[in-house]
Amino acid sequence: MMSHSYKPTIGMSVEESDNEITLHLADLEAAQRGLKRDLLRQQDVAHALRQRIRELEIRNLEMTTARDQALLELEEGSTVESTLRQRTEELSRSNRDLEQFASIAAHDLQEPLHSIQVFSDLLRVRHGEVLTDQGQGYLSRVTKAAGRMQQLIEGLLVYSRMDAPVLKADSLSLEKITQEIFSELQGHIEELQADIHVGELPVIHGDAFRIRQLLQNLIGNALKFHKPGMAPVIRVTAMMIQDRRHTGIGKPERLCQIEIQDQGIGIPAEHLDKIFGMFKRLHRKDEYEGTGIGLAVCQRIVDQCGGSLAVRSTVGEGSIFTVTLPT
Repeated sequence: MMSHSYKPTIGMSVEESDNEITLHLADLEAAQRGLKRDLLRQQDVAHALRQRIRELEIRNLEMTTARDQALLELEEGSTVESTLRQRTEELSRSNRDLEQFASIAAHDLQEPLHSIQVFSDLLRVRHGEVLTDQGQGYLSRVTKAAGRMQQLIEGLLVYSRMDAPVLKADSLSLEKITQEIFSELQGHIEELQADIHVGELPVIHGDAFRIRQLLQNLIGNALKFHKPGMAPVIRVTAMMIQDRRHTGIGKPERLCQIEIQDQGIGIPAEHLDKIFGMFKRLHRKDEYEGTGIGLAVCQRIVDQCGGSLAVRSTVGEGSIFTVTLPT
């Protein structure tokens, strides 16, 4: 509510001053109504997005189970080649539907989000002086919520882009990529007084965008989930190993095994098999920011590369994420 101590502008009559206040309040109410409509629209789209993603994930799980069953029957000698091909095609189509929907939904969400951000800025600039402390608090909460939604949308767009085919495998220096990532994080590293150790990293072949996104997400998490009041300690190392899955004739393929180790808060054992799912968060938003998409993106990247991603962790001591990639 407006303070009763408001004084009219010098040279204006009381009636003119009251009219000016009425106009300010009318503008404020109109902006609030517009903001409320956009918030409701955003909530509807976000709810539809979550519901559709859950439906498609269930469908993917069903198709994956059916495909695995078909593979088992094939190994047992049954003639199910056509069924297996059909189930695999259905699974691929379902995955494409999920990625396409995530991309379209993320784009659609940006329109109401933009309106919310614009109205919030207008309220702050044009009517900030007439808002009570409570009103300022509400506006701050709206701004923060819009920021979190922007992060979520950007995460969905990154996840959907992971479905694009790899047109060419480039020669990639993991050492150079890692140095570039730490360089971009330099301000945050200095702020936290983080202790960074990078070992000798090899050159591999792969998609530069995906490998960079993979390492950036894992290094960013190692920096983020540090113990309160303690400087983060992060180690990035790599070694070449032989593919233990090799059972045929000839030499086994050489793989690159990368480890990102931290001395952070660690992950409870009961959550180790859940953290790579979409929208999986172990902490409240006011404790650690994030969308719950980053590790899902990492898992998708290593799957597409034909590699693997695993984690070992102890609560209070830290975590080690191990990435294994073809060279």
